[in-house]
Amino acid sequence: MSVVFARVVVVGTGLIGASLSVAARRAGVFRHVVGVGRNRQNLDVALASARVDAISDDPVAAVADADLVVLATPVEAALELLPTIARAAPSHAVLTDVGSVKAAIVAAAEKAGVAARFVGGHPIAGGTATGAAAADAGLFSGKTVVLTPTADTTRAALDAVRDIWVAIGAVILETSAAEHDAWLARTSHLPQLAAFALAATLERNGNVPPNLLGPGFRDTTRLADSDADMWAAIARLNLGEIVAAMDDFSGTWALLREAVATGDDTALRGLMSEARRMRTRIPR
Repeated sequence: MSVVFARVVVVGTGLIGASLSVAARRAGVFRHVVGVGRNRQNLDVALASARVDAISDDPVAAVADADLVVLATPVEAALELLPTIARAAPSHAVLTDVGSVKAAIVAAAEKAGVAARFVGGHPIAGGTATGAAAADAGLFSGKTVVLTPTADTTRAALDAVRDIWVAIGAVILETSAAEHDAWLARTSHLPQLAAFALAATLERNGNVPPNLLGPGFRDTTRLADSDADMWAAIARLNLGEIVAAMDDFSGTWALLREAVATGDDTALRGLMSEARRMRTRIPR
């Protein structure tokens, strides 16, 4: 049976935090949710649209009697907040996050002395829309959520966080923070940077009439509309794995370029076949 958290504090009421709040309240695993943030307008939207039950711009006061704290801010902000939250929250409170880089936040939890009750988490879900107004109770249904416990994480804390995600329809994948960061560098961070690069290339050199920018270009560069500050932080925090992924991509790109430049249809078709095989493995 799922643990029911009586008082939950969600620090960061953007798309992920607000969607988790709505979904978990509907599923009955969150009873009372306090949304915390710095943007008063977004907090007001979260409260008025019943994404949360109460709001606060003071994380220290908000977590004072929390049973669960969810850090749903950008990763860099979560790293800054975690030591303060760790000191202010009750000793029984379970702590978790939703960031796409895990090694740094797990290390921060260990340094803050809360490794036993901290469970790193990352839902593989989202979009380019932001803010509480974009919240979607079904955002996580059928989606994978990666949990990254350590040897210090208690079974009770891990089970409690796992139960939250299962209750709202997510599929759990448990792994180490290091392995998560290596995977995500290739499946999330590299595509994001590739979209930035493709769009920037055309901006710098294209001079293409807008009416020639068709669906292919629009779909391929969709991620280029994402928040630059957030992605600059992710690039710093997962630098080693991202550079390795970029090097892998550069090697494949060089092969593709050589095939095109030399008119080598066999090599070109071979790379395209590999790409199609990869595509068939992506969940629809």
